[in-house]
Amino acid sequence: MKIDTKEITFKKLTKEHIGLLLDVQEETFLAHNGDPDFLRRNTYETLEVCFDKNSLVLGAYLNDELIGFGILLDAQDTAENLAKDVEVIQDKLTSANVKLIIVRPSYRGNGLQKILINKLQEHAKNCGFSYLCATVSPVNNYSLNNFLGTDFINYKTLNKYGGLSRILLYKKI
Repeated sequence: MKIDTKEITFKKLTKEHIGLLLDVQEETFLAHNGDPDFLRRNTYETLEVCFDKNSLVLGAYLNDELIGFGILLDAQDTAENLAKDVEVIQDKLTSANVKLIIVRPSYRGNGLQKILINKLQEHAKNCGFSYLCATVSPVNNYSLNNFLGTDFINYKTLNKYGGLSRILLYKKI
């Protein structure tokens, strides 16, 4: 569905929104035939930690409907910190992860993923981060092109999340 992105409002979400995030994720997951190679299914517990520290969960709304969301994760010194796999980033704690961006299938093609990437980047910069890292499935060309289109560098392909192949990207901000 073609929309005017100027009509979209962005809201910082809270843990109370996790059920809604899971609903949007499930709709997207099913639109891709439940293929974990395309999209990893996150759990309530996986999302719950995304509301700590300098993390941000940002919802994109059109007429009170959540049509997409993006998550910036301050992974600190945990195994989730993607900078640990990027040798060119010296201080791993200066990096945050673009953990997840999901747009409802009917609203794709409006540039919303790029808008969310840029808004998460702005938040990360305001929090003092110097780098952003992200992973994308090699079969998800749209997301890969959106990250590359916002100046992320395709660093390498590796196995993450229980053996799923993922492209690791990073960007100095």
